[in-house]
Amino acid sequence: MAARLTRLWAPAAACVAALLAPPAPAAECRVHDPELQGTYVGGCVGGLADGDGHAVGAAAEYRGEFKAGMKHGKGVKRWFASGDIYEGEFAEDRRHGFGVYTWGPRSPWAGERYRGGFVNDRRHGYGTYTWPWGDSYTGPWENDAIVGPPTPMMQARAKTRAALVAALRTPGLRVCREMPVGIAQREWIRGTVIESQGERIAVRIDDPGRHDHVLQNVPLEQGLIVWDAIEGWLPCR
Repeated sequence: MAARLTRLWAPAAACVAALLAPPAPAAECRVHDPELQGTYVGGCVGGLADGDGHAVGAAAEYRGEFKAGMKHGKGVKRWFASGDIYEGEFAEDRRHGFGVYTWGPRSPWAGERYRGGFVNDRRHGYGTYTWPWGDSYTGPWENDAIVGPPTPMMQARAKTRAALVAALRTPGLRVCREMPVGIAQREWIRGTVIESQGERIAVRIDDPGRHDHVLQNVPLEQGLIVWDAIEGWLPCR
C-alpha cells in the first residue's frame, strides 16, 4: 500500500514543485555598440539583439531596429552627456541613409541641426545644415564636409573668424577660454598670449578658475604656459 501511494503522489508532487520553482533566467541578449551595453529589452535571436528593441548603456540609449546585435534599420539614438540626438536610418551600427542629427544643449554646437544623407557615419550626399541664428546651407556634402557654394552669411563668418585668428596671434593679448564644469555648467579661464606657431598659441594662465581643469593633459595652475589650438580661445579683458 505504501509503495502504491508513493507512486500516486510522486507525479503530483513533481507538478507542485515545478509551479513553485522560480522562473529560469532569460538568456542574455547582447548589443555590439559599447555605448549601449547595459540593459536591453526587445527581440533576440541567437543571443543577439534582433528586431525592435530598446538598449541603454552608460553613455547613450537607442530605440529602434536591430539585426545580429547591431543597430540596423530605423531608430533613435540619444547621448546623455551632450544631449545630441540622431533619428534616422542605420546600417551595421553606423548612421547610413537618411537621418536628422540635432546637437544637444550641452554640446559645443548646441542647437545646430543636419537633415540629409549619411554614409558610414558621415554626412554625405544632399543635406541641410541649420544654425540657431537662422542661417542654413542646403546642398551637397562629401565625407562630412560641405562641397557646395557657401551662403553669404557663411562667407561673412569665415572673414570674421580669419580676423579673430589673426588677432589671437598677438603676443600680450589677454584671452579667455570656456571650460566645462560637470555635465551642464561652464566657467572661464583667463590668460595672456606669449607666442604662436601655425594654428596653436602659447598662453600663460593668469586665472585657472575656481575648479580644477586640465588642458592638453596638463592640470592648469596660475603662471603655467600651455600650448593649445587657437580656435578654443577668445580675446577678453
